[in-house]
Amino acid sequence: MTKKKKDWIFAIAFVVTAALLIQLASLILRPPQTQFGSTWREFLCEPRDSIDIIFLGSSYAYCDWNPGVVYGRSGLTGYVMAGSTQTPNLTCRYLSQALKTQSPQAVVMEGSSFLFGKMKPNFTQINIVYMPQGIDRLRAVLNDASPELRTGLLFDLYFYHDRWKTLTLEDVKDRLTPPTADVYKGYTFLTEIYDASELGGPTRREPNGDAEIYNGYLDAFREMSRLCAKKGVDIIITINPTYYQCAPEVYESLRRDLLEIDPTVRFVCLADSLDEMGISLSHDLYDSKHLNFFGSYKYSEWTADYLLDCGYTPRSQSVENKAAWDETAQYWQDKLAQLGGA
Repeated sequence: MTKKKKDWIFAIAFVVTAALLIQLASLILRPPQTQFGSTWREFLCEPRDSIDIIFLGSSYAYCDWNPGVVYGRSGLTGYVMAGSTQTPNLTCRYLSQALKTQSPQAVVMEGSSFLFGKMKPNFTQINIVYMPQGIDRLRAVLNDASPELRTGLLFDLYFYHDRWKTLTLEDVKDRLTPPTADVYKGYTFLTEIYDASELGGPTRREPNGDAEIYNGYLDAFREMSRLCAKKGVDIIITINPTYYQCAPEVYESLRRDLLEIDPTVRFVCLADSLDEMGISLSHDLYDSKHLNFFGSYKYSEWTADYLLDCGYTPRSQSVENKAAWDETAQYWQDKLAQLGGA
Protein backbone atom coordinates (compact mmCIF):
# COMPACT_ATOMS: atom_id res chain seq x y z
CA MET A 1 0.00 0.00 0.00
CA THR A 2 1.43 3.36 -0.97
CA LYS A 3 1.95 6.16 1.55
CA LYS A 4 -0.59 8.33 -0.27
CA LYS A 5 -3.23 5.63 0.01
CA LYS A 6 -2.46 5.15 3.71
CA ASP A 7 -2.83 8.90 4.26
CA TRP A 8 -6.24 8.88 2.58
CA ILE A 9 -7.44 5.95 4.69
CA PHE A 10 -6.19 7.66 7.85
CA ALA A 11 -7.91 10.92 6.88
CA ILE A 12 -11.22 9.19 6.18
CA ALA A 13 -10.99 7.21 9.42
CA PHE A 14 -10.26 10.40 11.34
CA VAL A 15 -13.24 12.23 9.84
CA VAL A 16 -15.61 9.31 10.50
CA THR A 17 -14.38 8.95 14.10
CA ALA A 18 -14.71 12.68 14.72
CA ALA A 19 -18.25 12.67 13.30
CA LEU A 20 -19.24 9.76 15.53
CA LEU A 21 -17.80 11.46 18.61
CA ILE A 22 -19.64 14.68 17.79
CA GLN A 23 -22.87 12.74 17.39
CA LEU A 24 -22.29 10.99 20.72
CA ALA A 25 -21.57 14.29 22.48
CA SER A 26 -24.69 15.82 20.90
CA LEU A 27 -26.81 12.89 22.09
CA ILE A 28 -25.56 13.30 25.65
CA LEU A 29 -25.76 17.10 25.83
CA ARG A 30 -29.09 17.59 24.04
CA PRO A 31 -31.87 17.90 26.68
CA PRO A 32 -34.32 14.97 26.67
CA GLN A 33 -37.70 15.55 25.04
CA THR A 34 -40.39 13.10 26.12
CA GLN A 35 -43.42 15.43 26.13
CA PHE A 36 -44.46 18.75 24.54
CA GLY A 37 -43.89 17.46 21.03
CA SER A 38 -40.91 16.49 18.88
CA THR A 39 -40.66 13.08 20.60
CA TRP A 40 -38.77 11.44 17.75
CA ARG A 41 -36.58 9.23 19.96
CA GLU A 42 -39.61 7.40 21.35
CA PHE A 43 -41.50 7.39 18.05
CA LEU A 44 -38.67 5.48 16.38
CA CYS A 45 -38.97 2.79 19.07
CA GLU A 46 -42.42 1.82 17.81
CA PRO A 47 -42.28 -1.43 15.79
CA ARG A 48 -42.13 -0.78 12.07
CA ASP A 49 -45.53 -0.49 10.33
CA SER A 50 -47.42 -0.96 13.60
CA ILE A 51 -49.19 2.42 13.83
CA ASP A 52 -52.72 2.75 12.44
CA ILE A 53 -53.14 6.52 12.84
CA ILE A 54 -50.55 9.31 13.01
CA PHE A 55 -51.71 12.56 14.62
CA LEU A 56 -49.99 15.72 13.38
CA GLY A 57 -49.94 19.43 14.14
CA SER A 58 -49.03 21.83 16.90
CA SER A 59 -49.64 21.80 20.67
CA TYR A 60 -53.34 21.39 19.87
CA ALA A 61 -52.40 17.89 18.73
CA TYR A 62 -50.14 16.75 21.56
CA CYS A 63 -52.35 18.23 24.30
CA ASP A 64 -55.69 17.02 22.91
CA TRP A 65 -55.07 13.49 21.58
CA ASN A 66 -54.03 10.62 23.85
CA PRO A 67 -53.31 7.57 21.65
CA GLY A 68 -53.54 5.22 24.63
CA VAL A 69 -57.15 6.32 25.18
CA VAL A 70 -57.91 6.06 21.45
CA TYR A 71 -56.55 2.49 21.50
CA GLY A 72 -58.48 1.54 24.63
CA ARG A 73 -61.70 2.63 22.96
CA SER A 74 -61.10 1.37 19.41
CA GLY A 75 -58.10 -0.96 19.23
CA LEU A 76 -56.47 1.49 16.77
CA THR A 77 -52.83 2.22 17.51
CA GLY A 78 -51.64 5.79 17.12
CA TYR A 79 -48.88 8.27 17.75
CA VAL A 80 -48.85 12.07 18.07
CA MET A 81 -45.93 13.37 16.01
CA ALA A 82 -46.40 17.11 16.57
CA GLY A 83 -44.41 20.14 17.69
CA SER A 84 -44.84 23.38 19.65
CA THR A 85 -46.53 26.08 17.49
CA GLN A 86 -45.63 23.89 14.52
CA THR A 87 -46.55 25.33 11.12
CA PRO A 88 -47.67 23.21 8.13
CA ASN A 89 -44.32 23.36 6.34
CA LEU A 90 -42.67 21.58 9.28
CA THR A 91 -45.66 19.28 9.68
CA CYS A 92 -44.98 18.20 6.10
CA ARG A 93 -41.38 17.36 7.02
CA TYR A 94 -42.58 15.42 10.08
CA LEU A 95 -45.02 13.48 7.92
CA SER A 96 -42.36 12.61 5.36
CA GLN A 97 -40.01 11.38 8.09
CA ALA A 98 -42.72 9.42 9.91
CA LEU A 99 -43.75 7.59 6.73
CA LYS A 100 -40.24 6.15 6.46
CA THR A 101 -40.96 3.74 9.33
CA GLN A 102 -44.76 3.63 9.54
CA SER A 103 -47.58 2.99 7.07
CA PRO A 104 -50.69 4.41 8.77
CA GLN A 105 -54.19 4.06 7.43
CA ALA A 106 -54.71 7.79 7.99
CA VAL A 107 -53.03 10.91 9.26
CA VAL A 108 -55.13 13.24 11.38
CA MET A 109 -53.83 16.81 11.38
CA GLU A 110 -55.08 19.53 13.71
CA GLY A 111 -55.54 22.33 11.21
CA SER A 112 -55.38 25.50 13.31
CA SER A 113 -51.76 25.86 12.22
CA PHE A 114 -52.88 26.90 8.73
CA LEU A 115 -54.00 30.12 10.42
CA PHE A 116 -50.72 30.69 12.32
CA GLY A 117 -48.21 33.40 11.55
CA LYS A 118 -44.52 32.78 11.00
CA MET A 119 -42.90 30.50 13.57
CA LYS A 120 -40.60 32.13 16.14
CA PRO A 121 -36.94 31.00 16.11
CA ASN A 122 -37.00 29.28 19.53
CA PHE A 123 -39.91 27.08 18.45
CA THR A 124 -38.27 26.38 15.10
CA GLN A 125 -35.23 25.09 16.98
CA ILE A 126 -37.28 22.74 19.18
CA ASN A 127 -39.20 21.40 16.19
CA ILE A 128 -36.12 20.59 14.13
CA VAL A 129 -33.30 19.75 16.54
CA TYR A 130 -34.89 16.46 17.69
CA MET A 131 -35.58 15.20 14.17
CA PRO A 132 -33.51 12.22 12.98
CA GLN A 133 -30.56 13.06 10.78
CA GLY A 134 -31.53 12.78 7.12
CA ILE A 135 -33.00 14.54 4.13
CA ASP A 136 -36.17 15.73 5.91
CA ARG A 137 -34.23 17.37 8.71
CA LEU A 138 -31.84 18.92 6.18
CA ARG A 139 -34.73 20.32 4.15
CA ALA A 140 -36.27 21.72 7.33
CA VAL A 141 -32.99 23.39 8.28
CA LEU A 142 -32.40 24.91 4.84
CA ASN A 143 -35.98 25.87 3.98
CA ASP A 144 -37.72 26.57 7.29
CA ALA A 145 -35.06 27.82 9.73
CA SER A 146 -33.69 31.35 9.85
CA PRO A 147 -30.00 31.67 8.91
CA GLU A 148 -28.84 32.31 12.48
CA LEU A 149 -30.21 28.91 13.57
CA ARG A 150 -28.76 26.78 10.80
CA THR A 151 -25.30 26.17 12.28
CA GLY A 152 -26.78 24.89 15.55
CA LEU A 153 -29.38 22.78 13.78
CA LEU A 154 -26.72 21.16 11.64
CA PHE A 155 -24.33 20.73 14.60
CA ASP A 156 -26.18 20.38 17.93
CA LEU A 157 -23.06 21.12 19.99
CA TYR A 158 -23.35 24.75 18.89
CA PHE A 159 -26.55 25.03 20.98
CA TYR A 160 -25.74 22.71 23.87
CA HIS A 161 -21.96 22.76 24.40
CA ASP A 162 -22.34 24.62 27.74
CA ARG A 163 -24.78 22.08 29.15
CA TRP A 164 -21.94 19.87 30.42
CA LYS A 165 -21.70 22.23 33.42
CA THR A 166 -25.06 21.01 34.78
CA LEU A 167 -24.90 17.45 33.46
CA THR A 168 -25.11 14.66 36.06
CA LEU A 169 -24.02 11.04 35.84
CA GLU A 170 -27.69 10.04 35.79
CA ASP A 171 -28.23 12.31 32.77
CA VAL A 172 -25.40 10.59 30.92
CA LYS A 173 -26.70 7.11 31.80
CA ASP A 174 -30.19 8.07 30.67
CA ARG A 175 -29.01 9.42 27.33
CA LEU A 176 -26.81 6.38 26.64
CA THR A 177 -29.52 3.88 27.58
CA PRO A 178 -31.38 2.72 24.45
CA PRO A 179 -34.87 4.27 24.45
CA THR A 180 -38.03 2.21 24.55
CA ALA A 181 -41.62 2.87 23.52
CA ASP A 182 -43.52 4.68 26.29
CA VAL A 183 -47.13 5.12 27.41
CA TYR A 184 -47.36 8.72 26.19
CA LYS A 185 -47.11 7.99 22.46
CA GLY A 186 -46.41 11.68 21.85
CA TYR A 187 -49.19 12.90 24.17
CA THR A 188 -48.51 15.59 26.80
CA PHE A 189 -50.08 14.92 30.20
CA LEU A 190 -51.51 18.11 31.77
CA THR A 191 -53.75 18.07 34.85
CA GLU A 192 -53.93 21.81 35.58
CA ILE A 193 -57.49 23.16 35.38
CA TYR A 194 -58.47 26.45 33.76
CA ASP A 195 -61.98 27.61 34.65
CA ALA A 196 -63.54 29.25 31.60
CA SER A 197 -67.11 29.02 32.86
CA GLU A 198 -67.25 32.69 33.91
CA LEU A 199 -65.81 34.15 30.71
CA GLY A 200 -69.18 34.64 29.07
CA GLY A 201 -68.14 33.09 25.76
CA PRO A 202 -65.16 31.91 23.70
CA THR A 203 -62.13 34.13 23.21
CA ARG A 204 -62.09 35.38 19.62
CA ARG A 205 -58.96 34.47 17.70
CA GLU A 206 -57.87 36.38 14.63
CA PRO A 207 -56.13 34.39 11.89
CA ASN A 208 -52.84 35.46 10.40
CA GLY A 209 -53.69 37.88 7.59
CA ASP A 210 -50.48 37.47 5.58
CA ALA A 211 -51.50 35.97 2.22
CA GLU A 212 -47.93 34.98 1.35
CA ILE A 213 -47.51 32.96 4.55
CA TYR A 214 -50.95 31.35 4.17
CA ASN A 215 -50.30 30.38 0.55
CA GLY A 216 -46.99 28.87 1.62
CA TYR A 217 -48.86 26.71 4.12
CA LEU A 218 -51.27 25.62 1.39
CA ASP A 219 -48.24 24.64 -0.71
CA ALA A 220 -47.05 22.50 2.20
CA PHE A 221 -50.46 20.82 2.25
CA ARG A 222 -50.14 20.08 -1.47
CA GLU A 223 -46.91 18.23 -0.74
CA MET A 224 -48.53 16.39 2.17
CA SER A 225 -51.36 15.36 -0.13
CA ARG A 226 -48.89 14.01 -2.69
CA LEU A 227 -46.97 12.09 -0.01
CA CYS A 228 -50.14 10.50 1.34
CA ALA A 229 -51.54 9.67 -2.11
CA LYS A 230 -48.28 7.92 -2.99
CA LYS A 231 -48.47 5.82 0.19
CA GLY A 232 -52.23 5.23 0.11
CA VAL A 233 -52.78 7.17 3.35
CA ASP A 234 -56.00 9.11 4.03
CA ILE A 235 -55.91 12.68 5.34
CA ILE A 236 -58.25 14.04 7.99
CA ILE A 237 -58.01 17.71 8.99
CA THR A 238 -59.64 18.74 12.27
CA ILE A 239 -60.12 21.92 14.20
CA ASN A 240 -60.07 20.60 17.74
CA PRO A 241 -62.51 21.67 20.48
CA THR A 242 -61.24 24.93 21.96
CA TYR A 243 -62.41 28.07 23.75
CA TYR A 244 -60.10 30.16 21.56
CA GLN A 245 -61.99 30.26 18.28
CA CYS A 246 -61.90 31.98 14.93
CA ALA A 247 -65.12 33.13 13.34
CA PRO A 248 -66.97 30.25 11.59
CA GLU A 249 -66.39 31.81 8.17
CA VAL A 250 -62.61 31.57 8.69
CA TYR A 251 -62.82 27.81 9.17
CA GLU A 252 -65.19 27.50 6.22
CA SER A 253 -62.76 29.37 3.99
CA LEU A 254 -59.94 27.07 5.10
CA ARG A 255 -62.11 24.03 4.40
CA ARG A 256 -62.78 25.22 0.85
CA ASP A 257 -59.11 25.94 0.18
CA LEU A 258 -57.97 22.51 1.41
CA LEU A 259 -60.68 20.65 -0.49
CA GLU A 260 -59.78 22.53 -3.64
CA ILE A 261 -56.27 21.10 -3.32
CA ASP A 262 -57.41 17.59 -2.32
CA PRO A 263 -61.12 16.77 -2.70
CA THR A 264 -60.61 13.47 -0.84
CA VAL A 265 -59.62 15.11 2.46
CA ARG A 266 -62.04 14.95 5.38
CA PHE A 267 -62.38 18.32 7.15
CA VAL A 268 -64.00 18.27 10.58
CA CYS A 269 -64.50 21.56 12.42
CA LEU A 270 -65.05 20.86 16.12
CA ALA A 271 -63.99 24.21 17.57
CA ASP A 272 -67.43 24.87 19.01
CA SER A 273 -68.16 21.27 20.05
CA LEU A 274 -67.16 21.39 23.71
CA ASP A 275 -70.72 20.97 24.99
CA GLU A 276 -71.51 18.26 22.43
CA MET A 277 -68.58 16.18 23.73
CA GLY A 278 -69.37 16.79 27.38
CA ILE A 279 -66.18 18.82 27.85
CA SER A 280 -66.64 20.98 30.95
CA LEU A 281 -65.62 24.64 30.80
CA SER A 282 -64.84 24.58 34.52
CA HIS A 283 -62.89 21.30 34.64
CA ASP A 284 -61.59 20.03 31.30
CA LEU A 285 -59.43 22.88 29.91
CA TYR A 286 -55.73 23.50 30.50
CA ASP A 287 -56.07 27.05 29.18
CA SER A 288 -58.44 28.74 26.75
CA LYS A 289 -56.73 26.99 23.83
CA HIS A 290 -55.93 23.46 25.00
CA LEU A 291 -57.62 20.57 26.74
CA ASN A 292 -56.22 19.13 29.96
CA PHE A 293 -56.05 15.40 30.71
CA PHE A 294 -59.75 15.17 31.53
CA GLY A 295 -60.82 16.99 28.38
CA SER A 296 -58.36 15.09 26.22
CA TYR A 297 -59.70 11.79 27.57
CA LYS A 298 -63.20 12.70 26.38
CA TYR A 299 -62.00 14.02 23.04
CA SER A 300 -59.76 11.01 22.44
CA GLU A 301 -62.73 8.70 23.03
CA TRP A 302 -64.78 10.77 20.58
CA THR A 303 -61.92 10.56 18.07
CA ALA A 304 -61.76 6.78 18.47
CA ASP A 305 -65.47 6.47 17.69
CA TYR A 306 -65.13 8.80 14.71
CA LEU A 307 -62.23 6.80 13.25
CA LEU A 308 -64.19 3.57 13.58
CA ASP A 309 -67.17 5.23 11.89
CA CYS A 310 -64.84 6.21 9.02
CA GLY A 311 -64.12 2.51 8.49
CA TYR A 312 -60.62 2.20 9.95
CA THR A 313 -59.93 -1.12 11.62
CA PRO A 314 -57.08 -2.21 13.92
CA ARG A 315 -54.24 -3.97 12.15
CA SER A 316 -52.79 -7.23 13.39
CA GLN A 317 -50.09 -6.73 16.03
CA SER A 318 -47.43 -9.02 17.41
CA VAL A 319 -48.24 -10.62 20.76
CA GLU A 320 -45.63 -8.44 22.45
CA ASN A 321 -46.83 -5.19 20.90
CA LYS A 322 -50.49 -5.90 21.62
CA ALA A 323 -49.61 -6.58 25.24
CA ALA A 324 -47.69 -3.29 25.39
CA TRP A 325 -50.65 -1.37 23.96
CA ASP A 326 -53.05 -3.10 26.35
CA GLU A 327 -50.82 -1.99 29.22
CA THR A 328 -50.77 1.56 27.84
CA ALA A 329 -54.57 1.71 27.66
CA GLN A 330 -54.82 0.33 31.21
CA TYR A 331 -52.29 2.88 32.45
CA TRP A 332 -54.49 5.77 31.31
CA GLN A 333 -57.67 4.16 32.60
CA ASP A 334 -56.01 3.77 36.00
CA LYS A 335 -54.72 7.34 35.85
CA LEU A 336 -58.23 8.65 35.22
CA ALA A 337 -59.56 6.64 38.18
CA GLN A 338 -56.74 7.89 40.44
CA LEU A 339 -57.57 11.49 39.60
CA GLY A 340 -61.25 11.08 40.30
CA GLY A 341 -62.58 10.39 36.82
CA ALA A 342 -63.66 12.81 34.13
